[in-house]
Amino acid sequence: MTRRLVPLVLALAAALCLLLTSLAPATADDPAPTEASTTSSEQPTEQPTEQAQQAEQAVSSAASDEPSDEPADEPADEGTDPAGPAAFTVDDAVLRWGVNDESNNNAFAPGTFNFLSAGKAPDPGSGGQVIDARAKWPGTGATAWRATSGRVRIEKNTSAGPVLATFEGLKTGPDGQSLGGPSVAIFSNHQVVITGGTGEVDPDAGTATIRWKGSFTVFYYSGMSFYTVTDPVLEVTPDGARITASGSGYSSSMEDTSVWAPVPATPVTLADLEGVGVEELAADEGFTAPTKYLGVRYDAPAGAVAQVRTGASWGAVPGAMLAFLEKVGMGAYWYSSGGSGDRFKPTKPLTVSWDAGTAIEPEAPPLTPTTPTEQPENPTGQAPPITQPRGPALPTSTFQPPGPVLPVRPFDPAAAVAASTPASYQPPVAYALASSPTTPDRPIGVNRGWEWALGFLLLLGAGGITLLNPQLNPLMNRLRGNR
Repeated sequence: MTRRLVPLVLALAAALCLLLTSLAPATADDPAPTEASTTSSEQPTEQPTEQAQQAEQAVSSAASDEPSDEPADEPADEGTDPAGPAAFTVDDAVLRWGVNDESNNNAFAPGTFNFLSAGKAPDPGSGGQVIDARAKWPGTGATAWRATSGRVRIEKNTSAGPVLATFEGLKTGPDGQSLGGPSVAIFSNHQVVITGGTGEVDPDAGTATIRWKGSFTVFYYSGMSFYTVTDPVLEVTPDGARITASGSGYSSSMEDTSVWAPVPATPVTLADLEGVGVEELAADEGFTAPTKYLGVRYDAPAGAVAQVRTGASWGAVPGAMLAFLEKVGMGAYWYSSGGSGDRFKPTKPLTVSWDAGTAIEPEAPPLTPTTPTEQPENPTGQAPPITQPRGPALPTSTFQPPGPVLPVRPFDPAAAVAASTPASYQPPVAYALASSPTTPDRPIGVNRGWEWALGFLLLLGAGGITLLNPQLNPLMNRLRGNR
């Protein structure tokens, strides 16, 4: 029995080994299963690798420079403020401007000044008028100068800050010192200030429009010539910025002060501004911008003073403004004409504040001496400048009035006859001091000329004998011994 079971067990063991051998993994010695296994294993491995590469390429393409330049820069800025600086409205904006130094200076006519005034100046009635000490027109008695008018005021910028202007302060420097002469660089330092401006500012678009209501007047020669500016407007576009307004006044003549006629309201450009863009419009309080003058060309009309285009201060205010000023009779005072005051004509920077409560304050003026020491002098190597455009003649009201007429005496015929009868000639009586008493037969001064001549000749002869005779002149002997 045991012998029968042993072969059966061996057979079952052999069958089991064959079964296990068929189920075991292929080895390196079996080429056929290895190739099949390799092929089958590579195919599923290659497909995910290609997908991964395509995915990586898509990710790297999305992150490359070319696609990211357009969407990455702009969205990066828009991430903080997608719409840019927001537009806003203003309802109490402030305009501040000192115009130029010449409008705060002595005028060339003695005793007259150039200055600013609030409001629209009334008609003085005729040309050649000078505002009197009461700030009134002498002919009509109307108030000609004002420190305030509505939302407009004139401020004097001092070292302690701006203060409301006074009429007397128009004739002094920032801190009360003398202005000196019209060629001395000390000025009264006044500025026109207008509040209540309304409008809209859009920094992102680079645009703004603000309107002010009110007028101010620029007086030259204490009122002999002037013009008025009404309702200024700030206009800002991507192409530039400017201040426009309506100008009015009266035509005048420097040669004939009797010329006086109203000039109707005319649109003018007060100033072209420089450097007003997104940054200025987005500022918290407002901005201060330079006004264009230096290097601005102007072709003066026939008969007017030609523009001088040499030197460091040549230029002009906008042409639209000059066309109006020529009608008023003040054109040559607003462009370089070759006079000694040309350096004082360039226009000042202009300040716009969004709100009166946070308005930008002007810078304090530089300290100036109490007594002006600067005197006009010609630059080295240059010819003297052309004469300053002639100012208007002083009106007769500035001179001392004639005295009262002497009373007429009653006519006296006898006195008239006596006055008309010529008096007989009486020779003058001569008086002289004499060394001896005179005699009746030898009056003083009669036939004495030959005696004076004879005495002079005798004196001359004696002197000659003394000098030429060595024995009589020891001095000559000494001189001859020293030769």
